[in-house]
Amino acid sequence: MKKLTAVLLSVICAGTVVLGAGCSTKTNSLNSKSSKTNNSFSNIRGMDISSYISVQDGFDAMNKEENTDTYGFKDFDGKSIRDQKFFDFLAKQGMNWARIRVWNDPYDENGNGYGGGNSDLKKAIKLGKWATKAGMRVLIDFHYSDDWADPARQTAPKAWKDYNGDADKTAEAVKKYTTDSLNKLLDEGVDVGMVQVGNETNNGIAGVAASGDWKSNVSKVYAAGCDAVHSVAKKHDQKILAAVHFTDPQNGNQLGYANFLDQARVNYDVFATSWYPYWHGTAESITDDLSQIAQKFGKKVMIAETSYANTLTDYDGFDNTVSEGNNDVGDGTVFPFTVDGQAKSFHSAVQAALDVKGKNGKTAGLGAFYWEGTWNGLMDVSGLSGDKRTGAIVKERKIWDSCGCGWTSSYSHDYDPSQTNGTAGGCVIDNQSFFGPDGKALQSLKAFSKDYDGTETIDENLTVSDVKVGDSDEPLELDPDTELTSDVLGTAEIHYTNGSRETASVDWDSSDISAYEKARKNGSYGKTFTINGTTGKDNEQVSQKVTLLHPNLLKNGDFETGDTSDWKVSDDSAGYDIETDSNNVYKGHNTLHFYSDSDFTFDLSQTVKITEDGDYQASMITSGAFTGSSDYAYISVDDTSKHDVLNGWQAWNKQSTDTISAKAGDTVTIHIGVKATSKSWGAIDEVRFEKK
Repeated sequence: MKKLTAVLLSVICAGTVVLGAGCSTKTNSLNSKSSKTNNSFSNIRGMDISSYISVQDGFDAMNKEENTDTYGFKDFDGKSIRDQKFFDFLAKQGMNWARIRVWNDPYDENGNGYGGGNSDLKKAIKLGKWATKAGMRVLIDFHYSDDWADPARQTAPKAWKDYNGDADKTAEAVKKYTTDSLNKLLDEGVDVGMVQVGNETNNGIAGVAASGDWKSNVSKVYAAGCDAVHSVAKKHDQKILAAVHFTDPQNGNQLGYANFLDQARVNYDVFATSWYPYWHGTAESITDDLSQIAQKFGKKVMIAETSYANTLTDYDGFDNTVSEGNNDVGDGTVFPFTVDGQAKSFHSAVQAALDVKGKNGKTAGLGAFYWEGTWNGLMDVSGLSGDKRTGAIVKERKIWDSCGCGWTSSYSHDYDPSQTNGTAGGCVIDNQSFFGPDGKALQSLKAFSKDYDGTETIDENLTVSDVKVGDSDEPLELDPDTELTSDVLGTAEIHYTNGSRETASVDWDSSDISAYEKARKNGSYGKTFTINGTTGKDNEQVSQKVTLLHPNLLKNGDFETGDTSDWKVSDDSAGYDIETDSNNVYKGHNTLHFYSDSDFTFDLSQTVKITEDGDYQASMITSGAFTGSSDYAYISVDDTSKHDVLNGWQAWNKQSTDTISAKAGDTVTIHIGVKATSKSWGAIDEVRFEKK
C-alpha cells in the first residue's frame, strides 16, 4: 500500500513445488487448534492487522493522558474488545486469515520506532498467536526492509546496507533471515500457512534493483526466499505456500513479471497482487489479469491487498489516501463511499480472485486480504477548528511518534530520506477501517462472513447534504460530432452529512436535451446550455451545463486512431508511444504517453488551413512528472507557445496558448512536444485547435 502514487514503469517463475514431509520436533496447542478448525487455502477472507498493537498502545496512551477509558476498539454493541477478544471477535465475523507485516529492524540507534506499526518480528509473533488461537491461519509478509517496501522504495535493511544491492549477498541474507524468522514463528505456535517473499516488488527487493530479465538480480532473491520457506515447511512437516507479491496490475504488467520468474525458475506457489479499486481498474480486469497467470504458469493467485473508503471524511487530521478530490474516482470505484459500499467492495475483491480458473478449469484464486482494516486514527478532530483542532493534532503527533501508530514517525528520515517530516504523522486510512472514529465496529465487517453475498444493503440512515453532477463546476465540453445523451450527461453524486458518498442515476429532461441537439445540428458553436434532471434516489433536482465546442481543426488530436500518422514527427529521440486503455488516458481509449530511461525530446506538428475569420486557440491536456528542473512539455501556434511543468499522475491540467487572430485562407502550424531528462513520464491527450 502506498500513501502517494506514481506511474512506475517496469516489467517479469513458475515451477511446480512439491512440499515434502518430515518429522516435526514440536507440537503446539495453538497450531493444533487452528489446523483442526481452518486448514484451508481456499476462500480466503483475510485482513492485514499489522498495526493493531501500536494502535492499541496509542489508545492506551490517550486514555492515560485524558484519564478516561473511552479510547479503544469496541464490538457492535460498544463493549470493549482487545487482544485475544479482539481477534476472537474478528474470527466470529468470518475473518479466516491474518496477514502480518514483518520489518527487520524498524528502530533507530536509540530505540525510536519508524512508525507504521513498528512491525518487527516480536510483534508478528504476538499477533500471530492471537490469530492462531482465534482459529485463523497466518500469512507472514516479509518486506526485507526496516520500513515500508513498495514499488517506489525497496530499501535494504540497515544490516544489509553494505551489500550495496549485490544480488548474491542479499539472496544469502534473505535465505537466512527467512529461515530463522519462520522457525521462531512456528516454534511459538503461530499457524503460518503462507509467506510473502517481498512486498510490492515491481522494481526491486531488499535493495536489489530489478533490471533486464531479472536472472542476474532480483530472481536470485526471490528464489532464496521461496526455497527457505519450503525448507522450513518440510522441517516442521507443514504445508506453507511461498508467495510473490506485485502491484499496479493494469496494462498487463504482471504477466511480464511472471514471465521473468518463469525464465529464472523461481519456485513459488502463489502469485499475489495488490488491487486498490481507485488505482487499479475493475474487479473484472483483475480477474482477467490473474487468469492469464494462473493458466499460463499453473500458479495459485490471490489479492494480497485491497481496501475501500466508507466515508470521505478525515478523522485524525492527517490526510487520507482517499478523500474528496483525491483518489476518489477510478474505474473500480463502482460502489458508494459508505459502510455498505466498503462491504460490497471487499466482497467483490474476494469474488474477483475466486473467479480465476486455472488450466484445468478449476478455481486457481485463493481469495483476498483487506489491508489494515483495524488501523484507526486516535482522535476524531473532524468537528474541531482553530486552536482546539491544532491542540488535538499536536497531542496525536506525540503519540504517533512514541507508539508508532502513525504512517511514519519523525525518526524514520535517516533510514529512508523519502519519509520527510511532511509525511510523518497519523493514519492515512482511518476512513477505510472497519472500525469507526469512536473505535466501534462497523457493519461492513459482515463482508467477511462466508454467507455474505453482496446483495443485502446495510442501512446507515444517511442524511443528504449535497448533490453534485460532473467532476467540477466547469461546463461539460462536447465536440460538435458528439450526440448529447443521458449516458453522456452521466450520473449524480449524493453527498451525506457524515462524509459518505454514493452515485445515483439521473432522469435527464428530454426537452433540454432536444434543444441542445437542435442547436448542435444548426452549428450554434460556442454556446453553453443547461440540462436539468432528477436523481433516481431521493428525487433531488440537479443540472449540468454543457458547452458546444467549435470543431477541432486538428486531425487525430485525441490519438484515437492508435497512431501519429496525422502528425509530422521531428526532433525525435524517442520516448513516446500510443498507450491504450490505461490510467494515463484522459478521455477515450488512447493517449500519447512518454517515458525513457535516457534524456529525450520529441516534437509533433500539424499545419491547418483557416476557413473562417476569427480568434483561435490551441490546447492540450497533460499529466505526469518531470525529473529535471528545466524539463517541460509545450504547445505552440506559430510564434505563440506555452510551457507545462506537469503536476503528477492523473493530475490533469489543461494548457492553452494565447489566442491568435486569423483570416480565412491563412495556414498555421500547431506543435506539441516534450524536452525531458531520463525517467520523466507523463501523457498528452485531447490536443485541440479551435475557434474561440
